[in-house]
Amino acid sequence: MDFKARILGALVCAGIAASCSSVGDIVLRDKAINRFPLERPFPESSFVQVEGARLHIRQWEPDNSEYSKPKGIVYLIHGASGSTYNWRYLAPALSEAGWSVLTADLPPFGFSGEKQDSGHALDPLPQDSESRADLLWRLFDALHPCYSGNLVLAGHSLGGRIAAHMTLSRPDFVDKLVLLAPAVFGRSAIPGLAKYWPFSKVAASGASGVLGNMAVIRAVIKKAYGGRATEDDIIGNLAPFLRDGVPAACGEWARLAIDTSEPPLRLIPSPTLIMWSKDDAIVPNNGKKLQDLVNGSCYQEVPGGSHCIMDTDNEIIEPALLKFLTKDE
Repeated sequence: MDFKARILGALVCAGIAASCSSVGDIVLRDKAINRFPLERPFPESSFVQVEGARLHIRQWEPDNSEYSKPKGIVYLIHGASGSTYNWRYLAPALSEAGWSVLTADLPPFGFSGEKQDSGHALDPLPQDSESRADLLWRLFDALHPCYSGNLVLAGHSLGGRIAAHMTLSRPDFVDKLVLLAPAVFGRSAIPGLAKYWPFSKVAASGASGVLGNMAVIRAVIKKAYGGRATEDDIIGNLAPFLRDGVPAACGEWARLAIDTSEPPLRLIPSPTLIMWSKDDAIVPNNGKKLQDLVNGSCYQEVPGGSHCIMDTDNEIIEPALLKFLTKDE
């Protein structure tokens, strides 16, 4: 990623984490805590232990009165500072269209993870993109052993990078790949900055006191949403960061989630749909460049400047994705 994207990414992660250690906006905090209880944040919520990591997952199944069996599984992967909340429109729509849907929170984000006996990290596993890809495959294998049906991976932002690694590690297993505003170029966004002041201070201190201002948090989230974030969007994104230990874990993630290189994108074999807003303010649009690299891919530009296009532009994303999934039926 370029320097601008690195800075904005750092502000998103550090800013949200910092808000959790300050008094902030008490009303918003109370709404977030009450709306998303830790023991069961969503009706579909469950928790699974994978390799020592406690993962919050959500699953949807199609109506069996309408579909004799699912068309396959769509595995949704969120980005840095995101969570399963970001799939609140797309996941039910995919289920209604006959697909099983699986999504998980990756620690320290969302509602996954728990405090460890040593240190602040919320899980004991490596946090680079390839290791996270392996973790998600282990989760999938635990839930769907010996699976042989259609499988689609869909990743947003950093989740797009992880989905690319997952596809490359099991090229014959993934039928289709969807990349939404993917952070696939360069090394990881936050770790490079974490070496330098003031971001080294952010990482070391768990971001407390650096951006502990709810006005800043609102501004950063609204920027990620292209200026279209509602109060519900702010509450939904803020809620997971109110958990005990998360601010410190975000600081550790910023230091430890280091990728040594970008995914070998030219080797992706699966049919790929790329969608990206024209003026993405967080991860600058490189859709045409990515289309040229990934053989057989198609690119659709989304108007505006939102990074979280599945939240803000679902009326464009949903039909394009459903068309892509049924292209070969």
